[in-house]
Parts: sequence; structure tokens; C-alpha cells
Amino acid sequence: MVVLARTRVLHVAGTMLVLGVLVLGLSGCFLVEPSGNPESPSLSEPNTSVTETDANEDASAQLLPGAGAAENLPYFRQVLRQFSEGGEAVEGRPIVDALVAAGFDRATMQVSFDRSKTDLVADSILVSVLFEGECLLGQIVTEDRSTVATVAPALTEGQNLCLIGNTRPIDW
Repeated sequence: MVVLARTRVLHVAGTMLVLGVLVLGLSGCFLVEPSGNPESPSLSEPNTSVTETDANEDASAQLLPGAGAAENLPYFRQVLRQFSEGGEAVEGRPIVDALVAAGFDRATMQVSFDRSKTDLVADSILVSVLFEGECLLGQIVTEDRSTVATVAPALTEGQNLCLIGNTRPIDW
């Protein structure tokens, strides 16, 4: 009887300890202020926030096929912003289609999945366009349709990937 009572007390104490650690850990999450603000990008790259000046410059941007990713960033940003201001669902296919309609090469693109492995709507869609060793990276947030765009080096030895992990096949 004493052994059973001791086992029960140890079990309850262990459970309480685990719960206490979880509560403290989770309460810390609520005490931390969000790291971003409306002007800071979700992609951690310096100087990628969009100002009113950038928006005005982007409005007159155009695709420069012979140029690199940095030179095409204003146009890429403009296309993503125009898409986000529209009414189409924030999903990979319509985003890729908008970029293709704007002149970007579908064969050089990668896009993230629309849904998570647990079948939830993705928080955001990532899309990329490869330009000879450099990538245009864009993100459109599903909830508020905000956009971020930047340039980053391509990944892998062959410098032929822009997004890490599994991406949605662009087979349409």
C-alpha cells in the first residue's frame, strides 16, 4: 500500500513538474514582444523593407531579361504587390501565374505548398526566381496579404535552388 502511494505521489509530482516547465516556457512566449513591425520584412535580409519611395520606383519598373536578380528586384516586388492587392487566393499557382504573365520564366521558379502536412492553410507562400546564381525571393502572407521581396545567393553546389526543402511541383 505504501509503495502504491509513493508511486502515485511521484507520478503526480513528475506531472506537476512537467506542467510547471511548460507553463513557464509558454508564458515566456507571451511576454516577448513581436520581433517584427509593419516596416520590417519577414525574410531576414537587411534593407528589404518597402518604403513609399520604393513603391513609387517599383511602379515604373520593368523586367530586364539580360540583367541579374538585383536589377529585377523592383519589378518582382511590383508584381508581388499587385498580386497581393488583387482578389485571387494567396496560393502558389496564381502567384506563379502572375509572375509568368509578367514575363518571368516558369522553369526558373520554385514555390512553397499551399497547405501544411496537417492540411492547414499555409501562413504564407514563398516563391523564387533563379537568375544565374542569384535568387529573387518573395513572400506573401496569407492573412494580411503583405509582401516581402529580396535577393539572395542561390543554394547548393550547382547554385540551382533558391528555396530549401520540398517545394510544390510547377507542372501546369
